[in-house]
Amino acid sequence: MRKGRKSGDGGFAMLEALVVLLLSTLIFQALLLSAYLVTRSSAAASRDAGSVERLATGLTALRRDLSEVAAIKTSERPGAPLLFYGGERAIGLATGSTDQLVWISARSGDLVRSAIARLPSATGFEKVSAAPPTALLQGAWDYRFSFAQNTGKGIVWSSSWFDRPRLPDIIRLQIWSKSDARRAPLTLVVSPHVDPPRLCPEGASCEGGANAT
Repeated sequence: MRKGRKSGDGGFAMLEALVVLLLSTLIFQALLLSAYLVTRSSAAASRDAGSVERLATGLTALRRDLSEVAAIKTSERPGAPLLFYGGERAIGLATGSTDQLVWISARSGDLVRSAIARLPSATGFEKVSAAPPTALLQGAWDYRFSFAQNTGKGIVWSSSWFDRPRLPDIIRLQIWSKSDARRAPLTLVVSPHVDPPRLCPEGASCEGGANAT
């Protein structure tokens, strides 16, 4: 009888040890899972913060270019188009302060910028669009430019703006996330600052305001 009790006590103790071991294993796995989730969440937060910072830096550079657009005629004739090209996927402009031709375009999820010095004879953007680009924005994004004119009946939007004797009153860039197309786009809206019209020196390209003639 005593031997039976001792055998039963030993079996009960072994069962307790197995239960404790099983619980310890479950707790350890739970701790590992919690640590993994916290690490993954922290890494995702860091990536998101870095992405937002890069996006803000790129948009600041883009806003600077769009704010410095100059109204430069492509010829001396009255009503000549200005040196400006606007499409849904690309925009070409001349800057006033740095006297450059700038080409900004969407390429495979990136928004890139090329720039060259503007010559007085420049009438298009073929050379600058072929120049080596630098990335303004990178990532899984879709980009779309649009342009608006303020009329007596309100603001009229267009998906393109070229061969016109005036600059758009508003330039808008919308940015969509490719990973979540349902999310509302980020939007950058710029109203170009243009100096008042100036007289053209003889034999030189003419610079003027939005309605230069």
